Amino acid sequence: MKKFLSRKRRLLTVLLALTGIVITLAYAFCLGSCSYLKGGILGIDLKYLGIFYMAVIFVLAWLRKPLLCLLLLAFGAGGEIFLIGYQVRSGVYCPYCFAFGATILLALAVNFERNRKALAALAAAAGLLFFLLFFSGSATPVYAAEPVMPAFGRGAIEVRLYTDYFCEPCRDEEREVISHITDLVGKNLIRVVFIDTPFNPEGVFYPGYFLAVLNAKGDFRQAVAARGALFEAAGKKITSKEALEAFLKTKGLDIRPFDPAPVFKIFGNYLKEDRINSTPTCVIIGPKGKQTLIGKEEIAKGLRGLRK
Repeated sequence: MKKFLSRKRRLLTVLLALTGIVITLAYAFCLGSCSYLKGGILGIDLKYLGIFYMAVIFVLAWLRKPLLCLLLLAFGAGGEIFLIGYQVRSGVYCPYCFAFGATILLALAVNFERNRKALAALAAAAGLLFFLLFFSGSATPVYAAEPVMPAFGRGAIEVRLYTDYFCEPCRDEEREVISHITDLVGKNLIRVVFIDTPFNPEGVFYPGYFLAVLNAKGDFRQAVAARGALFEAAGKKITSKEALEAFLKTKGLDIRPFDPAPVFKIFGNYLKEDRINSTPTCVIIGPKGKQTLIGKEEIAKGLRGLRK
């Protein structure tokens, strides 16, 4: 009888391990629907960890290692308690995750032994602690995450620079203006916001590519390089997305597309607030109030004045 129960427990564990692998593969390939709930341990996606975990359970059950199987299942149950709590706290639920968790709990119930409940409890606590320390996740879609704002520096004075890549005066002033801004940002005197203002219809899609470059790497040096490349592309009259992407690639600039609508909405609010009707325009907001500078000479003079 005992041998029969052991064989039955082993068979059920093997089947549940296979079920867990199938559930994880279904999640990975979006069978039925895709969830934007993501997570990982030490940089490794939970999908791959889940497949590996269930494969180990399968091997342990097949090789008749009941104690190791019990401890690993209890460890996984502790991790699942954390993940369920994470979903509840985030208000975002993944049916695949719940199904996978239910599979672990069922397998734990199948393998549970009263005389080893203390060991199982310790393993579960270890799993909970492990996930608490090393789990990192996201419960928001890419477009709903924090907007990629082209704002740099921690100074008390805010500088808003409005330019159009197809605007000749903007292109002419770029090198000198960026030189001043680089110095001011480096000295933490200003916080600069680059606000693309495509008055020219040929460059209407350029701002999206500027943000996509920053989404790939969002530091100030990258922003300067991206602006320089986009001004150069406009000077070459590149007016198709395919040609622009190829040009940016030659400049060593990667792009990571996302939905820029939230950022464009912020830009629109800035445009209304500052009453922008021409480029280049620079708005400086500081202790002396708000200054609106138009044209290369005014902008350069105003930025030089911030160094004093």
